Amino acid sequence: MSFVDIRARFPELAHGSQVLFRGLEAASRPAEDLTISEFSDRYREVSPESGSPWPGKFRTDRVPYLREPQDCLHPDHPARRITCRWAAQLGKSTAIENWFCFIVDQAPGSMMIVLPTLEEATKFNRVKLQPTIEASKRIAHKVLPVNSRDEQGSTTSFKRYAGGFCQIVNAGSSKGLQMVSIKYLAMDEVTGYPRDVDGRGSPRDQARARQKMYGDLAKEWQGSTPGIAGECAISDDFDGGDQRYRYMPCPHCGAYQALAFDMMRGPDPVQGLPVHMRCMSCDEVILDGHKRTMEENAHWIARRVHDGDDPVPLAIPRDEISNWICAPCEGRCRGWQPSYHLWAAYAPRERWADIWQRWQDAEGDTTKTKTFFQQDLAEPYDPGGVTVEWEKIVEAAKGALLPSRVIPSWAALLISAADVQGYGIKWVVYALGPRDQYQLIDREVFEGAPDQTDEPWIKLSDALNRTYPTVGGGREKGLDLSGVDSGWATDRVYRFCAGRPNVYALDGREPIGLPWLGTPVKKDIKDHRKRVVAKVMLYPVGLYDVKTAVTAAMANLVQGSADSGQWPRGTIHFASDLCDADFAKELTAERLVDADEEARASVSRRARRLIKPKAGRQWKKVVGRANDWFDATVYSFALGWHLQNKRRLNLDRWADLVRDLHGEPEAEMDLFAAAEENPFVKQPTKPQGPVRPRQRKKWGSYS
Repeated sequence: MSFVDIRARFPELAHGSQVLFRGLEAASRPAEDLTISEFSDRYREVSPESGSPWPGKFRTDRVPYLREPQDCLHPDHPARRITCRWAAQLGKSTAIENWFCFIVDQAPGSMMIVLPTLEEATKFNRVKLQPTIEASKRIAHKVLPVNSRDEQGSTTSFKRYAGGFCQIVNAGSSKGLQMVSIKYLAMDEVTGYPRDVDGRGSPRDQARARQKMYGDLAKEWQGSTPGIAGECAISDDFDGGDQRYRYMPCPHCGAYQALAFDMMRGPDPVQGLPVHMRCMSCDEVILDGHKRTMEENAHWIARRVHDGDDPVPLAIPRDEISNWICAPCEGRCRGWQPSYHLWAAYAPRERWADIWQRWQDAEGDTTKTKTFFQQDLAEPYDPGGVTVEWEKIVEAAKGALLPSRVIPSWAALLISAADVQGYGIKWVVYALGPRDQYQLIDREVFEGAPDQTDEPWIKLSDALNRTYPTVGGGREKGLDLSGVDSGWATDRVYRFCAGRPNVYALDGREPIGLPWLGTPVKKDIKDHRKRVVAKVMLYPVGLYDVKTAVTAAMANLVQGSADSGQWPRGTIHFASDLCDADFAKELTAERLVDADEEARASVSRRARRLIKPKAGRQWKKVVGRANDWFDATVYSFALGWHLQNKRRLNLDRWADLVRDLHGEPEAEMDLFAAAEENPFVKQPTKPQGPVRPRQRKKWGSYS
C-alpha cells in the first residue's frame, strides 16, 4: 500500500509535518511556574466518591486558610517542615492530596504518606487519593494504574509515576518505614501514632530518618488534631515553630483578631441574637454570616517573637496589620519553621451554634470535654490540671446534708466496689442516676487479712446482700453490680467472684486510652495440687481515664450547681456523715504528674541526659496518703459506665427506671431543678437573658 493509498483511505490523519512540529512546540513550551494552590485550582478535580460537599473543580477560595500552608510545600519555598495543629474536618488531608497531584505533575520525587493505622491508610487511598487520581485528568495518565498482576504498576498502598513513587504506610509497623529514601513526607493525625514501634522508636522519627539523603531539599507536612497535654506531638512541633494564627478583620471597626472561644456568646433572646462573637476591640456583634467576608481579608500572623521583642497584640488595628505580617521563614520568622493553629470556628460550613451546643453538652462530662478541646478547639486536653483539695470536699459534703444509706430520689442504680488491702477490705456503694450523677450512700471497712482469714470475705458477702430504702421509705432495692479489685490476695478474689455472676473481678491497667471496663479474660482457679477447679472472668479497668473522670466529678462538686440548681454532668455527691477528713484525703490522694520530670529533678545533670525530655504522664500517689477509697470509687465509676452502656440508658430510659423505683415524681425537684433537663416531665422553657460562656475550664482553679 502506497503513501497515496493510505492518505486516500485515512483522510482524517494529520500530516506528518504537523505532528512533528506540534510535538516540538509542546516540548519547547516553558514549564508553568505554579504554586500548589494555583496548580490545584487549575487541574485538581474532587471526586464525588470522596464525600466532599464540593465535588468537581477544586477551588482554594472555598478554604482560603489552606493557601499559605500548602504553598509552603513548593520545592522552591524555604520552609522545610510545615506543622498544622487544626481541628477536625478543616482540610488537613486535602492538602496532602493537592501536594501529591502537584508532585506527580510538576516535581516528581519519592513520597511517603503515613497514617495512624492500617485501616486509616487503606481508607485514605480508597476514599481520597485514588478517586482524586481518577478524577483529575492532568495526572490520571501519569500514575500507573492499579494492577495486581503487574509488579511495575501501582497498588493500593504504592503509587508509581514517572520520576518517583508514593508509598502509603501505617505508623503501627516499622516495616513500611524502612529501606527507602524519601524526599517528600506527609504525616496525618500524628497524635494517633504509637510512641514506639517494634522497639525502633517513634514512627515519626523513623519516617524522618528516610529523608536524610535529601537534606534541606526534603519537605515534610504534618497535620493533626492535638492529644493530651504534655505528650502531644503536634503541639510540641507547633510550639517549636513560629505559631501562626488566622487574624480576621472585624466587620465593624476593622481591627484584626484571631477568633477565640472566649469571644463566643450564647443566644440572646432579648436582643434576638443567635450564637455570636464579640469583637475584642469594639465589642460589636460578629455573626456567622460575617465569616465569609472576614475570611477573604484574613492573614496568617506569627505570634512567636524573639526574647525582648514586643508580643503580638490579640487585636491589631487595621492600619497596623502590615507591621505584623511576616511570610514564613522570612524576616522575624526566619529562624523558625511555619506552624499553624486553626479551630472549628473557621470551618466554612461549621455553624457557631453547633460549636456552642457541643460545649454545653460537654460541661461536666470529662469524655466530651476532652473531645471538645481536641476536635473543636484544636488544643491539647490537660487532665493534669484537675486538682481538688480535700478540705473543699468535706465542706461541700457538710453543706449538702445528704442522708446516708438511702437511695436519692433521682437515682435508680446501685453500684458497689471493694478495694482489697493487707489489713482488710474497703467497700463503697454509689447510687447512680441520669447525666452521670453519683452519690456515695454507704461505705465500710471489713478488717482482717484477706489472704489469711475468711472473716472479711464473710462480711463482704453479707454486705452485698444489703438493700437500701428509697427517700420516701416505701421501697427497697439491692445492688445491681459489684466489683472487687484483684491486685491483692488475687486467688482469694478469684474464688470469691467465681460463684457470683454480678460480682466482677477487676484488674486496674495504667496505659492511656484503654476502655473504662474492657473485654474480660478467663482466669483459672487452682487447688493446692495446681489442678484447675474453676474459672473466673477478669475485667480490665482503664485507670487513666476513669481516674480523670472521678477527679473531674469532685471538681464539679466543689464548683457547685448552676443558678437553676442543676448540677454539671458527671458530678459526685457524698452523704454528709460518710465524708470525713480521712475519707476526703484518700479521695484526693493521687495527682497526674510527669514521673520522668520528677526523676530529672532528683538526679545529676549528667544522668538527666539519659531520661527522655518528653514522657507520658501518670497518676501518682501523694506521699504519705493512702488512696484506697479513691481506688474503690474509681472501680465504682467503671462499673457504672459499663452498666449504662450495657443497658443503653438515655434520659427516657433513665426516667422509666427512676419511675419504677420511686413511683411518680413529686412536684419538688432536687438535683435536676432545670425543667428542660428533668427526666420525668417535659415543660416549656422560659426565655432567658443573654448567656455569656464560662471561661474554658482551668481545672487548677478548683484547688
